[in-house]
Amino acid sequence: MSKKLGLLSLLVLFTYSIQAQSIPETGDVGIRANFTGQASIEVPYMLNESLSLAPYLSLNSTEDQTTNFTLGVRPRYYLSSSNAFATYAAGTLGISNTSFSNANTSITDFNLGVGYGAEYFFSDHFSISGDANLNARFGDSASNFSTVTRISASIYF
Repeated sequence: MSKKLGLLSLLVLFTYSIQAQSIPETGDVGIRANFTGQASIEVPYMLNESLSLAPYLSLNSTEDQTTNFTLGVRPRYYLSSSNAFATYAAGTLGISNTSFSNANTSITDFNLGVGYGAEYFFSDHFSISGDANLNARFGDSASNFSTVTRISASIYF
């Protein structure tokens, strides 16, 4: 059974790769969900054939402890692309606010980041991407540097 499922999965991926497309066109808008790193929802907008801006929103909450709200923008500059595969330089510029329920206080931080990644376009409207980033946080909490890897799925309209 598992061999049949594996072969079926390979067949589906092969079918998609034959139909694979390239970077969305100028003016296309999408929605992107990040599955790793800090979970967030992005709305990518293609400014031109090599640059997209994606405003993002993230809301994380732990019951009776903390609530974190983050808002920002993540630009992507596509460096190269083949028919279906593109590499890009990424950035992050954002602001986050964390409220502590038990102390009735909050802190505000600014986030800056740079990264590099790749995106595979299964069709004109669907892609999966992954990137690695170096981020800096500074503000009310202790400043720090961190690394983040993200895997995302995008749907373009």
